[in-house]
Amino acid sequence: MLKADVCDLIQVSPAAEGVGIERTETRRRVFCTIRSIGMQEAYQAMGQGLNPELKVILAHDFEYRDEPLLELGGKRHKILRTYVTEDDGIELTVQKVTGNAREG
Repeated sequence: MLKADVCDLIQVSPAAEGVGIERTETRRRVFCTIRSIGMQEAYQAMGQGLNPELKVILAHDFEYRDEPLLELGGKRHKILRTYVTEDDGIELTVQKVTGNAREG
């Protein structure tokens, strides 16, 4: 089932230790389509200690700029894998961030 939505891609700039510069986040809102994870892909990932939950598809691969996180429906997700599709879109496989919500 396809579901059109929007998500925030989140780029994280690390803190500079000892300099007093705090970690910052930059967000960009993009349109996306949500798909579920296939059973075979889920089982393969679990064997590697990962727990993919969704595929977030962007219409154009240039919309993704190596952000490590995205937020969808108020929930933060870590981007596990990217795949450029035949029509030059990009598919982001994600899992929910647990514990420290600022993890990146």
